[in-house]
Amino acid sequence: MAEIDYSAIGLKAGLEVHQQLATGKLFCRCPSKLVNREPDFRFIRKLRLAASELGEFDKAALEQFKKGIVYEYEFFNDCCCLVEADEEPPKQADKEALEIALKVALMCNAKIFDELVVMRKIVIDGSNVSGFQRTMLIAENGEIDIGSKKVGIQTLVLEEDAARPIRREENKIVYRLDRLGIPLIEIATAPQLETPREVKLCALKIGELLRRTCKVKRGLGTIRQDINISIKGGARIELKGVQELELIDKYVENEVKRQLALLELKEELKKRNISERMLEQNFVELSDIFENTACKIISSGLKQHKHVFGMKLVGFAGLVGKELQPNRRFGTELADYLRVKHNLPGLFHSDELPSYGISEKEVKAVRERLQCSGKDAFVLLVTDEKTAEKAFRTITERCKVALKRIPEETREALQDGCSRYSRPLPGAARMYPETDIPKIVVSKEWLEKLREDLPLSVEERVALYKKHGLNEKHINEMKLSNYACFFEELIRKGFDAKRCAILLLEELKSLSRQGFNIENITEQDIIALLEEEKRGFNRDLSIEVLKEKAKHAEKPIREIIAAFKASKVSEKEVRKIIKDIIEKNKELVLEKKERAVNALMGDAMQKLKGKVEARVVAKILKEELGNVLAKIS
Repeated sequence: MAEIDYSAIGLKAGLEVHQQLATGKLFCRCPSKLVNREPDFRFIRKLRLAASELGEFDKAALEQFKKGIVYEYEFFNDCCCLVEADEEPPKQADKEALEIALKVALMCNAKIFDELVVMRKIVIDGSNVSGFQRTMLIAENGEIDIGSKKVGIQTLVLEEDAARPIRREENKIVYRLDRLGIPLIEIATAPQLETPREVKLCALKIGELLRRTCKVKRGLGTIRQDINISIKGGARIELKGVQELELIDKYVENEVKRQLALLELKEELKKRNISERMLEQNFVELSDIFENTACKIISSGLKQHKHVFGMKLVGFAGLVGKELQPNRRFGTELADYLRVKHNLPGLFHSDELPSYGISEKEVKAVRERLQCSGKDAFVLLVTDEKTAEKAFRTITERCKVALKRIPEETREALQDGCSRYSRPLPGAARMYPETDIPKIVVSKEWLEKLREDLPLSVEERVALYKKHGLNEKHINEMKLSNYACFFEELIRKGFDAKRCAILLLEELKSLSRQGFNIENITEQDIIALLEEEKRGFNRDLSIEVLKEKAKHAEKPIREIIAAFKASKVSEKEVRKIIKDIIEKNKELVLEKKERAVNALMGDAMQKLKGKVEARVVAKILKEELGNVLAKIS
């Protein structure tokens, strides 16, 4: 395909960025953390669909409800409560999460509402036990500068994250409730992005804006992008669940290719004079044709007492196999509809046959049985008759739509930069007020207080860090780190910037990699430790203090420091320990002589467990090693 002129095709795209916040859960007082162990207990629910206040049913929710799926929930006592289980009313919104959302709104110059009302958004895919998600509109009409232009921020929303799916069975989905209730900021831009590159730039800029708060979660799954995409003559598509920022432009490019290909398909069907009345749901059982087939999928299905059914698609020859995205064709699109709506793994179509063990002879027999001309295509399904009837109706309806337009729909982002059908676009009939939470009044005084405490821009941080002597590596790591705001507080308190950067960016990271739970180390613990260091406390001991605190969250940091001070080792004891180490490593000393210092130093520091400064240990080690070598010579 030739290079796409995005201006000519009228590409319009908008982003919805969902970012988890590093606070407690939004509507209960449980901690926001994910766990990977056996649950404390499980329970099962089946959700039912309710009409909106206008008496209407949301079509996306209605499609999900018709599946009749049962949902099993895994509950954990240390991060779940009766609110997640929908057995207790929600509590007032977490104040810290709310203030972060208000700060982000101020940072993008959005209009913040005087009163915040929590709404219920119908979601019956099982991801919320109650059958709805709680959400509140914080602000609207902001903007963000992406360099080449300013992009409007239509809405800024604070809502609860969903439960996470663990596994899917035939008629059941198992969800884990640890993620349910973690606060999410949702930032939705206006559809002003006109190239894939602009979409990517905007996503990066919004990510930067959020990370400046120092209160967002990091790692895979903590930030998710949905992209709304349309072109002239096409349709609005909501592409959900994009996690890989580097692929955002590729997702947009591939969706544009898909819509252009579907428009070409529509034009080709028009040239062939194909009409809706020519597409009839007349399917035929063809099992006898495949009694001795070499196709493993079909033979396996027949052994399971399923049947082979076929249906003619008038005028679709060569079009079912038309490529829409890399390695995805119109036939793949039909298969996606069957997977979602009828739980069928796929289909066979004439444009890809003979293949998969289906012979030329079998293809010819099918075409004869279905009375296909050379201009016609056909599709095959391996299933029961009842499912086949529903599935062929879905295929027929989708092919009729292809004659007229590209359908508006929600699509799932795949890891290769492509997408697949997920569900119809949700409508407005899915929102109604939350009756258990009173409205939140946002006063001018509250906003002014927050405005005075807004985080620095990246440029302001770089200038500040350079002023305090940080090297380029530490500047780049700190400027969008969750430690940045705390680091700046430490500078204001008069602590040495270089020492603080090493502690936060290197020492704590090293402890985490070693398996220590650094979440047990609070900001107040770090301040207390730095104060002790200013009074002369051994920095080598600081690491040991942090290890102890990481292992025992309940222990006060000053108590741990006092214990290490009390266990200080005398010079006489240090010399005795070092002499023992030299004696045990005689062969190494004889072989390497003075060069043995480096190897023995590690043993000495491990034995002393940081109770003596490294420079003191090195000095004594060199002296004692020199004494031993003098005697040998």
